[in-house]
Amino acid sequence: MAGKNTIKVETLRTSRGPFDLTKTFTPGDMIKWVGGSNWAAPVVPGTDEGDTTAAAAFIGVANDQQPINELGTDLPFGQCTIVSRGLVEFTADDNSTYYPGDYVTIGSGIQKVKKTAASSANAIGVVAPENHFDVSGGSNAGIVAVSGTTKLLIALKPQYTLLSTL
Repeated sequence: MAGKNTIKVETLRTSRGPFDLTKTFTPGDMIKWVGGSNWAAPVVPGTDEGDTTAAAAFIGVANDQQPINELGTDLPFGQCTIVSRGLVEFTADDNSTYYPGDYVTIGSGIQKVKKTAASSANAIGVVAPENHFDVSGGSNAGIVAVSGTTKLLIALKPQYTLLSTL
């Protein structure tokens, strides 16, 4: 008799990482690992756009806010909760047509992604099939994005692992 597979559905994975408390970030901001400093930091808008090195250091998105405006203080212990696996909503940064499984890379803003020039080398995730797609005539019509407006669910696929630094 054949065994049965145990199915584990992982909807979200978070971790806590050391963070430079001089950096400002909000929930949903893209985070990368800074190898020389051995801590996490937000991606740099414009500079990290579509960059292969920044994408290779991408570890997820912030689930915390720094500083905590309501309390008028920095995060305690210099650590940030980072969502490394799951679906995250980003704003499209180009006017491309998006299909399930399309690679996306870092856009011009800290919460923007783009399909233009995205590849396996600079991807931070893929377009999730959970987005609303219209099928017409037996074919997926895709989502025609309006830059700066269209929201997309992206399945995070961080490229960075600690093993890559050993």
